[in-house]
Amino acid sequence: MFGALAGGVVIDRFGPRRTSVVADVFSGVAVAAVPIAAMTVGLGLALVVALAFLGALLDAPGQTSRQVILPDLAGIGGVRLERANSIFQAIESGSLLVGPAIAGVIVLAVGPLGAMWLDAGSFLISAAVIRLLVPDIRPDAGGGPADVAAGIRALATDRVLRMLTVVAAVANLVYTPLFLVVLPALANRSGEGPAALGAMLAVLGAGLMGGALGYGVLADRVSRRMALITGFTGTGAAVMVASLELPLPALLVALLAAGLMSGPINPIAFTVMQERVPAATRGRVFGAVLGGVLVAAPVGMIVLGAAADVAGPRMALLISGATILAVGGIVAILRTSRELD
Repeated sequence: MFGALAGGVVIDRFGPRRTSVVADVFSGVAVAAVPIAAMTVGLGLALVVALAFLGALLDAPGQTSRQVILPDLAGIGGVRLERANSIFQAIESGSLLVGPAIAGVIVLAVGPLGAMWLDAGSFLISAAVIRLLVPDIRPDAGGGPADVAAGIRALATDRVLRMLTVVAAVANLVYTPLFLVVLPALANRSGEGPAALGAMLAVLGAGLMGGALGYGVLADRVSRRMALITGFTGTGAAVMVASLELPLPALLVALLAAGLMSGPINPIAFTVMQERVPAATRGRVFGAVLGGVLVAAPVGMIVLGAAADVAGPRMALLISGATILAVGGIVAILRTSRELD
């Protein structure tokens, strides 16, 4: 959260391209510090936690800066904003689909420390690509260099942004833990093992990618409000179905449906935010929004992790699905949601 808030100020002051490059370089250094420490002073728990914290702290400004600059790049390329956001989110979801498999192959081929060196190198490649291929767009930021509160003030005065932030935080509270806590627990409890977990994550990632791309194609023919309501309610219903005692093929179908239905949610939310926030304060506003949303995921991991331990992973899935379904109902009831279109 702190990384997103502080990073927003840096983005508006120095520009999203420069912030993205610097964040990637230092994130790569933080990752490379792990194998360096292992080969020299040794890796203790405190050092690992500190390096992990540093890496997460630096990732947030880089992630925010790429969302901030996307509208300008879409305008330069003559691409509709909905389509640009859909492609961006689809690529991120595609990394979920292929990333774990590639990482497993790399670890087997070169070992954990070798994989860390390659991971560090990937950050440097990202920094080089952004530096060489992305224009340096730096609107007049306005306000003081430490005006973190500008983003929070913008949220306080724009009811649509407030609504999107709250519903995104609640959804992130119960959706992100599915990948990291609930589905691994389900695969472990069911006795299916790593292969089943890989299949679950793959179909969910494929669904997210397909849903995002599908929205990019249909965006000019559908209501944003109805697409958002359908996305939340459909995702919630599919996750609730996945909580039932299903054979693995049926479970995979339910998770694929959950991914497809949730795919349009982020492209819609980011498009509305990018349209409503002036370019000069976009970094600080996005930092405030993403800070609030990102902090919900660790809380959700604790809550759903405890639920999975006490009542079982299927109960955690049921709680997650019911909560997401309720979010869709709240969006449908709120009059503010009519301003999405």
